[in-house]
Amino acid sequence: MDTRSSVRGLAALTFALMLSQFFRSCLAVMAPEVQSELQLSPAGFGTLSSCYFLSFGIAQIPVGMAFDKYGVGAPTRVLLALGVVSAALFAFAPNGGTAMLAQVGLGLACAPVFMGLMHFAALALPPHRFAASVSRANAAGMLGALCATAPLGWAVHAFGWRMPVLVAGLLMAVACFFVATQVRDAGNAEARQEGTAAMLRASGRLLFVPALWTLIPLCMALAVGTTFRNSWGGPYLADVFGMPAGTRGLALALLSVAAICAAAVQPWFVQRYSVRTTVLGWALAALAAAAALALMPEAGLLLDLPLLALLGTIGVLHPLVMSHGRLLLAPEVIGRGLGLLNTFVFLGSAAAAWIFGLIADANLGAGGTPAAAFTRIFAFATAMVLVGIAAYMLSPSMARAAASTRKPPAS
Repeated sequence: MDTRSSVRGLAALTFALMLSQFFRSCLAVMAPEVQSELQLSPAGFGTLSSCYFLSFGIAQIPVGMAFDKYGVGAPTRVLLALGVVSAALFAFAPNGGTAMLAQVGLGLACAPVFMGLMHFAALALPPHRFAASVSRANAAGMLGALCATAPLGWAVHAFGWRMPVLVAGLLMAVACFFVATQVRDAGNAEARQEGTAAMLRASGRLLFVPALWTLIPLCMALAVGTTFRNSWGGPYLADVFGMPAGTRGLALALLSVAAICAAAVQPWFVQRYSVRTTVLGWALAALAAAAALALMPEAGLLLDLPLLALLGTIGVLHPLVMSHGRLLLAPEVIGRGLGLLNTFVFLGSAAAAWIFGLIADANLGAGGTPAAAFTRIFAFATAMVLVGIAAYMLSPSMARAAASTRKPPAS
């Protein structure tokens, strides 16, 4: 792969990542309006937001298999085309069931984008440039999440929530075109010789790699930050602090700006310290923020909003955890291995969104205040992060992980 074609391919995937981040984040700002128009209870909204992440997570291993066999470009453009249709379906959804089906389609459409960027970068870039380059692409992609905050809040106030979703679907069609024309790669030669059953068996054996299980709980804990930034931050600000859509979008913009800044400075921390030290230190800071929010969910925006922003930045550790996991994988299973880890990231997001909804619904049924509901929600988030940190502390160092990588036995 020559340098110019790899740069164009990474740029196309980064643009697609911006759209993926938008669709991943947009429900946070639109939540009250979507709930009202589609007549969804808190639990129904939790289910709606979890549909995206559930389909996204389930798709990761099949998408990883497709990457190993066919390369990144072909599977990604097919699924992005599905996303164009799903965005239109969501924009015209007459009820919650249709909206949930559209969210499933959008989750499938966005499933290959970030993992595809990592997989493509792993082939196009030398190992020492991988973590920093993917972190920078992740920071650029988060501009999509930023567009899903204050700008979306203003658009929702002016036009309603359906028109912005339709415009984003049109932009996804543009991203599909760029991926189709600029991401031209082939799969791994050994993987192409494997049958589907053999690939599934090889993927299943990855679950028995002990070192991966030191990363999996943290992969699920990353969902805590992104779930607040992408969906439940909106209900928190609306229910506890009474914010309307425009102001709520501005507040959530601060969360996205914090995430972008965090992703931008991560390469400096990695170069000065190490991936493992950066991940542990950052996760401990997010743990402290989650615990403080559980104790003081209505202390005031001047305190709670910065704490929520800090908690949200745990999600941007994603590429660093993936770069750690990459060193545990043989070349012919990188797609499937990253897919496995990504599965747990987005299953964590689906589980968190769903469980947060159940907690809010149970609190509503018991006559509790919104602050009481979010005390329990933040306490659950704290527990997830604590378990993730405890497991990651047992992970091998990056150098030891690279040295211990072995080719899995033949099927």
